[in-house]
Amino acid sequence: MVTKEDEEVVIENSRSVAFRNLPPVPEGAESEGCILLFYQYKEPVWTKKEHKKAIKTIIALGEECNVTGRGRVAPEGVNCTLSGRPEDVRNFCYGLRKWNPLFDETDFKLTDFVPKNKLFKSLSIRKTEELVAYGLAGEKAPSLEKFHGTHLEAEDYHNAMKDKDTVVVDVRNAYESAIGSFKPPEGGAELIDPKMRNSIEFPKWLNDPKTQEKLNGKKVLMYCTGGIRCERATALLNQMTTVNPDLNVKGVYHMRGGIERYVKTFPKGGFWNGKNYLFDRRMEQVPGTKDGDRVEQEVDSKCSVCRRKWTAYRGKFKCSQSLCGVPVIVCPDCDSFGLKNPDKLNCELCKQGYRAPTSGPDLVELKRKAESIAVNKDGGTDSSPESKKAKKDGGSNHHHDRLFLARLPLTISKSKLIEVLVGSASADKIKRVHWLADKNSGAFYGSCIVEVSSSDIAKQVIDKASENGGIKLDKKKIRASFASAKEGEIWPPKNYVEKEFPPVVG
Repeated sequence: MVTKEDEEVVIENSRSVAFRNLPPVPEGAESEGCILLFYQYKEPVWTKKEHKKAIKTIIALGEECNVTGRGRVAPEGVNCTLSGRPEDVRNFCYGLRKWNPLFDETDFKLTDFVPKNKLFKSLSIRKTEELVAYGLAGEKAPSLEKFHGTHLEAEDYHNAMKDKDTVVVDVRNAYESAIGSFKPPEGGAELIDPKMRNSIEFPKWLNDPKTQEKLNGKKVLMYCTGGIRCERATALLNQMTTVNPDLNVKGVYHMRGGIERYVKTFPKGGFWNGKNYLFDRRMEQVPGTKDGDRVEQEVDSKCSVCRRKWTAYRGKFKCSQSLCGVPVIVCPDCDSFGLKNPDKLNCELCKQGYRAPTSGPDLVELKRKAESIAVNKDGGTDSSPESKKAKKDGGSNHHHDRLFLARLPLTISKSKLIEVLVGSASADKIKRVHWLADKNSGAFYGSCIVEVSSSDIAKQVIDKASENGGIKLDKKKIRASFASAKEGEIWPPKNYVEKEFPPVVG
């Protein structure tokens, strides 16, 4: 049972370092090791030449900073788990930012005080076509810019799990979930385990009518180890809901920083049960101040051979079934048997005879349809002269003197926004800035409504935003469009208060 003490939050552990300085090396950690988890998607993708340069640059920077570990560099971005001295790891992060401003928005997740025997021994950066093996590379990849899920901070995600009209989807592999997962509170969200052997099964699972029946009418929360798998997963679901009129969800969300940040934010566990499976030499992560015996009691996993309870993956034991080969748990007493009889080792799903859904969506066609619908909905793809004029003028279902702005940095202020839109000398052209917050958590996620003095000013801002250079804040291009007109709406909203900064929760 989760107590109030279990829900205590360490706020300083819960925030992303995107567009911020990295935390300094803690006192006493200088001689210890540090683990770094990070990913960064790139849209539009790197060209072949840029991809090649990115690989060379990251390898050279890693060698220069004496970091070790594993990484994947694809046209769509970077995904790495690295290790080294705390100062060296931080220098590597700052080196990435210096090389390419894209990494200013990267959520570098640092863990200090790691024993040196848990660090990687060498550096291996691989050239790949996809960061996560969903089978969503290239033209199959759902656009993160157009269909991304909404990021929730760890404490907001925690509170969202208390909502009964919510489902929580673990997008990790089943062998990871076996030693730890979220357990939403009684009367709250429902946990759904897709039972995946590997990530490539996810699109098929999401396409399955039984899955969609479980998601329909619900708020969908997804989670994974550090956040990267949820990026494409949430975008894929949003694509599907755009195309399929029978699939209606109440929003698609995922946790910024994943389980890794949650267990640091809730060091006594929160709603997390068991261990977080890791892909480095630590093997697993547990809430920092949670009783070890309690953690062990929460895990139900068993040795693949003798079937007694065992909660740790050790050695390189794999499922022997054809087309499976996932890690399996073998206890120390059965270690020699596993080494001598690898053909008799089976994972839990294979023991159950479980078969994953086999019918996947046409990913290329799905993307094409979703983008066509989304652009038309936002004022988009019809190329006729009449349509183009209507979109530029705002159309009858849009306000001509109000702008909807998105992709704003979380550090934005009203003064800074006015400066980039019209210039501080013309501040009188901006009548109101209404920061938009999530109706459940109250958190700001980078959007606002701006009322301007005339339709001409609104058009000027939209035209400026649509130019090649666009309007940038913290080196990030923002989106601007006419605000939609809603029947019966009240403007300004009843709860409107003029604020210099967006709302902060926590």
